[in-house]
Amino acid sequence: MPKFTKEDVMNELRQIFLIQADHLVIAGSPKLAEAFIGLSQPEDSWNFFDHDPKLVDLSRFNIAHQFDWCFDYAFNPSVLTRHDESYVQDLLVFVDGIPRTDNGGDRLPFLTDQGLCHVVADAAHARFALEEGFDLTTRQVALMANMTEGAVRNALAQKGDGGLRAIPGTKNPVMIEHAEALSWLQSRRGFVPTPENFQDDRFLTAQIANERTTQGLGKLVSRLLLPIFGTPEKAPAQLGWSPEKLEAWTNGTQIFSVEDAAHLATALKLDVPLFVGKAQEVVLRREFDPEDKET
Repeated sequence: MPKFTKEDVMNELRQIFLIQADHLVIAGSPKLAEAFIGLSQPEDSWNFFDHDPKLVDLSRFNIAHQFDWCFDYAFNPSVLTRHDESYVQDLLVFVDGIPRTDNGGDRLPFLTDQGLCHVVADAAHARFALEEGFDLTTRQVALMANMTEGAVRNALAQKGDGGLRAIPGTKNPVMIEHAEALSWLQSRRGFVPTPENFQDDRFLTAQIANERTTQGLGKLVSRLLLPIFGTPEKAPAQLGWSPEKLEAWTNGTQIFSVEDAAHLATALKLDVPLFVGKAQEVVLRREFDPEDKET
């Protein structure tokens, strides 16, 4: 897990949009910038960047959703966040095209490759490279190992066990062959591998364990239907249930039974005791805990 949160990334993204709005003033007009950012030009300033970033509505921008998804894909890998190559590519194009300075010519830290949005884009690309069998740069290996790039370069200079070998002749960037990178990463404490199945998925397991409502558990069940059954429409027949019975589980109105919960967990390839226990807990909360009742 990186030393920053998803919300930190989103706050930085808001600042980038404000910088982009200021560049649109230069390239076009204040009206064009206002249409882009959804805010009026500050009354006491020429610069949109003087706005409080919290005023920026991220729902206006599709790339915000892609950063949200790619953050989890890169740092919280799960069977629920299998790669979407188009998202990874969009992030790389976006960060490569953001302004390099504000409209005063200052090169702000978040506009460089050390900015959080750059890091998320590069980490998502690194995860994609690992999963697809591509060679990795030292930066990509460092991001997957949750280490500094300097530490990776030190490993390249190290002989024997614990060392890392670069592809001979590569520079700017130095490249590391996929099998070599993966083998080395698997021995690093900070590396989080992409799970191969639901039972090995620590983040999915944590989501189930932390869920408190039938509605929330139902949303997780809904997300699992596609990867398990191909299409959600096929699920009832393969479960041997009516569509109405499965719908009750996905919308949080189910009548709990151990047998049904165990049957569903087995079909979804989940840890059966964990799911059954959680399913019973959230139903009890729905029935007896007013603070957890869903509206």
